[in-house]
Amino acid sequence: MALSSQSIQRAGGLSLATDFSVKDIRQLQRRLRDIEPGLRTQFMRDIKKIAFEPNKAINNAIPSIPPLSGMSGESRVSWGVGKPAKSTTVRFRTASSSKSLNTTLLAIRVNSIATSIADMAGRSGRSVGRGYRGSGYTREFLKRRRDGSLYYVRRRTTAEAGRKFISSLNRETGNRASRFAWKSVENNLPALNRRVSEVVNKYERIANYRMVRG
Repeated sequence: MALSSQSIQRAGGLSLATDFSVKDIRQLQRRLRDIEPGLRTQFMRDIKKIAFEPNKAINNAIPSIPPLSGMSGESRVSWGVGKPAKSTTVRFRTASSSKSLNTTLLAIRVNSIATSIADMAGRSGRSVGRGYRGSGYTREFLKRRRDGSLYYVRRRTTAEAGRKFISSLNRETGNRASRFAWKSVENNLPALNRRVSEVVNKYERIANYRMVRG
């Protein structure tokens, strides 16, 4: 099979090796499983091992404390709420999208909503000031009264407030989007993609050799 790879940047993390055919990868997995079930499992493990160092770099790049004081609190988009700020997941994927028959194969997902916002806010500029689902307001979030009781509130969003938020993030982190995930690994992406291709080609050779020998 013809194999190549590239990298794409996504909200909430990054994906590697997006140029692998879903059909080819799934076929390779079936062939490996037919030869020996453990081969398919080892193939997936070897692919995911490649993400160890970039995942570590992303974790190190994400700050332990919120980059802006306004990101503290108890709402679902506050720093460290729901998922720890440094929480990430390495994923082996063979699912295609509605627009492509290729697979991301290997991805590192940033699990925290707050971290994802801080990482990617301002990248496209299309949603600045539009609010949740274009409503002009934020999603409802919890606040605590002085007596300790909790209540839900939402805030009106404006393009000016959005621009100020993005400007503050750029100033405090010293980076434009992506501020953490992409910035921490972009220089090593060509080498990482080569390693993914090498592993896929290695298991393709194993499958071909075993099939020929019967």
